Amino acid sequence: MTVADSPLRRMPGWLQPRRGFSPARLQATVAGRLVLITGASSGIGAACARLLAAHGACVLLLARREDELAALCADIRSAGGQAEYRVLDLNDLAAATAFAASLTATPPDFIISNAGKSLRRSVIDSCTRPQDIGRCLHVNFHGPVLLLQGLLPAMRARGSGGIVNVSSVVTRLPPAPLWSAYQASKAGFDLWFRTAGAELAGDGLRLGSLYLPLVHTPMSAPTGIYARVPGMTTDDAAACVARLVCRGDARLAPWWLWPLEVLAPWLGTGWRWLARRQFARGRH
Repeated sequence: MTVADSPLRRMPGWLQPRRGFSPARLQATVAGRLVLITGASSGIGAACARLLAAHGACVLLLARREDELAALCADIRSAGGQAEYRVLDLNDLAAATAFAASLTATPPDFIISNAGKSLRRSVIDSCTRPQDIGRCLHVNFHGPVLLLQGLLPAMRARGSGGIVNVSSVVTRLPPAPLWSAYQASKAGFDLWFRTAGAELAGDGLRLGSLYLPLVHTPMSAPTGIYARVPGMTTDDAAACVARLVCRGDARLAPWWLWPLEVLAPWLGTGWRWLARRQFARGRH
C-alpha cells in the first residue's frame, strides 16, 4: 500500500533529505556488485533491495523473518534481478560474528547498514524490563559493529567498498522523552561509524551516513501517533540511500537538521520545557 492509498501522510519533499540520484550513475556503481543489506525483509531495507537490484546489483539480504526474505528474493528474481538471503538476527551477537567470518573471503562491495530496533517506553517502565535496553543495544549497536568489524579488514585489504549507515535525525538532537534506549543506541553507533569513516578514509573505503526523519514503515507503525505525522515513504528513503551509494563518503540529512542541531544547546530551558510537555502528553 502506498502513502497515497492509505491514511498515512507524506512529508513534503522540501523537508526531506535530498534524494535525487542519477540512474545511470547508480547502474555504473552497483551493477554486478555484491550489496549486503541488513533489515531487508520489509520497510526501508526491502525498498533498497528492489531499487539496487533493478540497477544491476547482486543483493544479499539479511533479516530475521525468513518468509518475508524468501518472498522478496522471489519478487526480485521474477523482475530479472539477482538476490539471495540469509536469516540473521543481530540480537544474536555470536551469529553476527559468525556470519561476517563466513564472508571474509568474498566480502561485499557495498553494505547498507539498515537494521534497527525501535522502542517507545519510559525509563521507569523499562526498569522492570532489562531486555529493553539489551535488545536495542544489540540490534542498533553491538550487532552492526560486530558485523562490520568482521568485514572491514577484508574490504580494507581489497582497497575498495562503500558502507551506508541508515540512521535517524534523533542521533544528533537533545534527548527525546520515551525514546531513551532507542536514541542512545542509535547515537552510539552513529558516533562509532563516523569515527570508523575518519580512520578508513585513506584506505579506499567510503562510509556515508543518512539521517532520516520519520519514515512510515512496519517498525514505526506500532507507535500510533506516527499515523498522524507526515513522514517519508520507504521509496523516498531508498532513493536517499541510492544517492549516498553514488556519492560515497558523505552525510545526508534534511536541511533543517543542521540549524536545529546548532541551536538546540542554546535553547536550554525552552527545549527542556517542550521535552517535559511531550512526556506528560505521550506517556499514557
